Amino acid sequence: MYAELEQRIIAKASELFLLHGIKTITMDYLAAEMGISKRTLYEKFTDKETLLLKTLEYQETKAGEERARLAGEFTNPLELNLMEYKSISDSLRRINRNYMRDLQKYHPQIADFLAKKREADMERVVQVMEKSIQQGYIRAELNPRILALLLRVQLEVLIHSEEIEKNRFSYTDVFETIVLNYARGIATPKGLKQIEEFVEKMNH
Repeated sequence: MYAELEQRIIAKASELFLLHGIKTITMDYLAAEMGISKRTLYEKFTDKETLLLKTLEYQETKAGEERARLAGEFTNPLELNLMEYKSISDSLRRINRNYMRDLQKYHPQIADFLAKKREADMERVVQVMEKSIQQGYIRAELNPRILALLLRVQLEVLIHSEEIEKNRFSYTDVFETIVLNYARGIATPKGLKQIEEFVEKMNH
């Protein structure tokens, strides 16, 4: 039962952080929202930083489960990749813009976790690029590792660019613009056909 409470705390904290940003959610507020004492909360998590790391691990587990579900439905590597990015885009609609900013600005201690996640994500993208090249969806003369690196650099604009904040663009709009235009730029005619079919399906 105690382990179950820990998981409920992690899930609730994750939800609140994503909805309202990390800085605004205090441990006191979380305890009140869950109807538990502050003592009980601190018995499970000694500080907010520890809890935040657990929420990141929780989110990564959920993302992995979603990737596995999609992999069971889509065998075409390009379509699978597009569906994974759609899933990320849908998630971004529910994330407060302060969440990304708080993560980078106030919690440098979790840098190692984020660095390992970036590398793991990049390796997955490289594998998809390789399969997409083999099956004729991406141009054969392109280097899959360079492609994955360039995509990662572009997507990091979401976190680091102050211009997005200044112009009040949504993370979702910027993310989708980057992914779709990038995909079109590296695709073969066969890949372009797949991308446009995907876009049309998503718009209906």
